[in-house]
Amino acid sequence: MQNSLLTVAQAASFIEAGSIMLIAGSPKALTALPRGRWIGGSTPYFMTGQGGLRDHEHVFCTIIEGAVDCRIGAIAPGELAQITAGRFDQGFSYVLVPAFSEAHQRFAIEAPDLPNLYQQPLVGWVTGVDLAEIGKVAPVAVNGMTGEVHGNAVLVMHAALADGLFAEADIINLFHQGTGDDISFPESGFAAESCTVNGVERNFAQYLREIHADTSLPLVSNYAGAMINVSFQEAQAEKVTFYAPVMAGLVYRLAAPVGDYPAAYGVYCAQQETGVGLSFNCILNYLYASLEGKTTGGFIGPVTFGEIAYILLNQTLVRLDVRSHASLVPQAA
Repeated sequence: MQNSLLTVAQAASFIEAGSIMLIAGSPKALTALPRGRWIGGSTPYFMTGQGGLRDHEHVFCTIIEGAVDCRIGAIAPGELAQITAGRFDQGFSYVLVPAFSEAHQRFAIEAPDLPNLYQQPLVGWVTGVDLAEIGKVAPVAVNGMTGEVHGNAVLVMHAALADGLFAEADIINLFHQGTGDDISFPESGFAAESCTVNGVERNFAQYLREIHADTSLPLVSNYAGAMINVSFQEAQAEKVTFYAPVMAGLVYRLAAPVGDYPAAYGVYCAQQETGVGLSFNCILNYLYASLEGKTTGGFIGPVTFGEIAYILLNQTLVRLDVRSHASLVPQAA
């Protein structure tokens, strides 16, 4: 893949040349682009090779080298079972979901049970806006084929890859469960009043105040072997709200502190095989780790309001790469 932070004019030249592209930028920048084979999500925050930045004028563009065709469609909140329809035999799906929408909330709850979800890589992110514009400007996803701007749908691009190529998705979560209490919730959702702490029913907001919890650290649960985060939005007097839903039946703990975020990403980056991938990193990591002006190794791409690797994630980095089957064959000595 070819990743670049471009002017609108530069991006337009690639679009008009017929490139199949994944684009991120402010709503103003996205709607200035010509029609073509692209899908775009709103965010003004990016991780680049020179460091994290906020930029309303440029767009972050990924040209999917090796993509030979694509289909783009908008899935209504009540029709999420259709998200995998239209896939190619060989390829991947890329999804964009506007933050704070019904589509966002329903995808978060329903995604784990969608049919055929795990049969092919499905990655993407939750679109957002400048933090200073929340409540004033709506997050969007843009269908480059038609020019349609969506505020309440799951926009999906199914990309077909050339013979010999395959898509690979990785999840990089810097957090793991700390040594604190076991916490569970009676209901799934984006908010919680009651919880159970080590088997004792408690008011969750009161419990957090009592332990002087650092809510920049997410709740972490072991989800079928993967560490999955739920990030805090706000701890009110009697209720706590989240950026992703807690799920009934799972056991959570507050995460252990990370320490030096850029250094931690550097460790993971050194473990990656050669290849230029696209990464989606959470806005909360960007803020809490003060990543503006700092680099995270080879992880570049949009800073997002939620990450998707089949299901909705928080405070997690998701990486997408397109590789050749030939690269997996050991070379003769």
